[in-house]
Amino acid sequence: MPYILEKANVLKNNKVITCSILIKNHRVDYMKENLKRLSYMKTNLSQYLLTPGHVMINYSFTKEYSFQSFKKEMTENYLRKGCTTLLVISDVKNEHEIAQSLNSTKHFLLNSPIDYYLGIRIPLESLTPSFLVACRRKKIPVIIVTINKVEDLFNVPWGWIRESYHSYRIPIIPDWKMKEKTVFNSNRKELIWKEITDDNRIPTIPLCPTADVPLSIDFLKKSGIYPDKGDIRVGGELDYNLYEHDSISYSVDEKPTLDYHNLIPTITMHKGNFTKVGTKVYFRSGFGNECKVKKPGYFVSSYDHEVLVNER
Repeated sequence: MPYILEKANVLKNNKVITCSILIKNHRVDYMKENLKRLSYMKTNLSQYLLTPGHVMINYSFTKEYSFQSFKKEMTENYLRKGCTTLLVISDVKNEHEIAQSLNSTKHFLLNSPIDYYLGIRIPLESLTPSFLVACRRKKIPVIIVTINKVEDLFNVPWGWIRESYHSYRIPIIPDWKMKEKTVFNSNRKELIWKEITDDNRIPTIPLCPTADVPLSIDFLKKSGIYPDKGDIRVGGELDYNLYEHDSISYSVDEKPTLDYHNLIPTITMHKGNFTKVGTKVYFRSGFGNECKVKKPGYFVSSYDHEVLVNER
């Protein structure tokens, strides 16, 4: 039965807009400033901030977990915090391990209560044109490369990697693992990374995200997860969080201040079903599905889009 979320304060692209949302078949059917002329049942959300369901990253689910351990971690670290989609990272050593590693991770996630994407983490020396082509075929949204020495960056055939991209441009994320102090301080290594990726027009996300906070809208756009996830939009699935006004500092048309380490949503909706209501968290085993990215970077900023167009 259709219904309306009335006077919703919706977080879109880091700004808050007030609108009413018509819901049909667990999807957003229509959004407008007001829908007073429609006679559907209405729920007033003026006392809440409505955000898209959070997309978070996980680096540990490739390990051997018991179902109870998996359920506990998923409930405490993700469902309770309003996460409705996960980007799960699989560790592989070379391209020959990609299929086996992804299949193993997908098998493990058969019990996932939320949707998920699959990314890959590799040693820098395994980053080759053929590896990138294999990831393109699997529709991988991001590749994380672990870097032990900054000097190793100069051994990568960046020109060949650039030529192997074509239209599916997977962003590469550096994961710095230097254990000892070198001549390259933090700023220096980041400048070198930026210079290499800019010169070769390699799409990148400069910082490896942490596992306990929602991924930024910039990350979601560059990886291609947005707008399928991380957005409230017409035609999109009904994934959202409701936060009490008293816990958030913001005004309409300004970016709200959200402390995701401590801020817990009052209500979480995932694909039209309640995942969290108050202190109650619902774990629906197998309710989540694997998602695929259509085209990374399609909704990046105008500057980055210009670079992509020129590259083609």
